[in-house]
Amino acid sequence: MKAVTGLKTAQVGALSTDQVGALSATQAGALGADDIAELSTDGIAALKTEAFAGLSTDAIAALTTDQIGAVTTAQAGALTSAQVAALTTDQIGDLSTAQAGALTSAQVAAMSTDQIGALTVDHVAALSTAAVTGLTADQITAMSADQTEAFSAAQTAALSATQIAAMELEDIQGFSTDDISAISTSGIAGLSTDDIGGLSEEQLGALTTPQLQAMSTAQVEAVIAAYQAV
Repeated sequence: MKAVTGLKTAQVGALSTDQVGALSATQAGALGADDIAELSTDGIAALKTEAFAGLSTDAIAALTTDQIGAVTTAQAGALTSAQVAALTTDQIGDLSTAQAGALTSAQVAAMSTDQIGALTVDHVAALSTAAVTGLTADQITAMSADQTEAFSAAQTAALSATQIAAMELEDIQGFSTDDISAISTSGIAGLSTDDIGGLSEEQLGALTTPQLQAMSTAQVEAVIAAYQAV
C-alpha cells in the first residue's frame, strides 16, 4: 500500500479491513487523531500488532470506548510505554479484563498513579504476576484498599518487600489469610512492625514458619506483641 500521509480523513474511514491490515508501522504512525476516529472497530482490530504499536500517542488518546473494546489482547500487549502513558483514565477504565491481563510489567510501570487508580478491581485481579512486579512503590501507595484486596495469592506472592512496604496498613488488613500465607520470605521484610501489629488473629495465624524464620528480630517481637494483644 502507498503511504497514507496524503489521504484525507474521510478516505481513511473508507479503507477496507484488508487495507488497514496491510498498513505498516510507519504508515499507521502517519494517522492522526482525526484519522483514527474514522476507523471502525473492525478496522482497529485489523491493525497488525506492529502497526498498532506504531500509532502516535495522539492517535492512541483519541480511541473511543468502542474502539478500545475492539483492541485485541495482542495489540494491547504490544503498546509501547509512551502509548500506555497516553491513555486517558476513561480509556483505562474501558479496558476489558482480558486486555488488562495482557499488559506487561513495563507497560504497568509506565502508568501514572491516576491511571492505576482508574483500574477496576477486576482489572487488578486480571493482571499477570509478571505485570504485578512492574508496579512501582508510588503506584502501590496510590492504590485503594479495594484494589490491593483484589490481589490473588499468586499475585501477592510476586510482590517484593519494597512493594509491600509501600502499602498502607488498611491494605495489609484487607489481605485474606491466603494472601498473608502467600507473601514470599523475601517480601515479608516489607511488613513494618505497625503492619504486623494491625494484623487480625486470623492473619497472624496464617503466617508460615518460613515467613517467621525470615523475619527480623523486631518483626518477631511485633508478632508476639500482636498475639498478646488479641
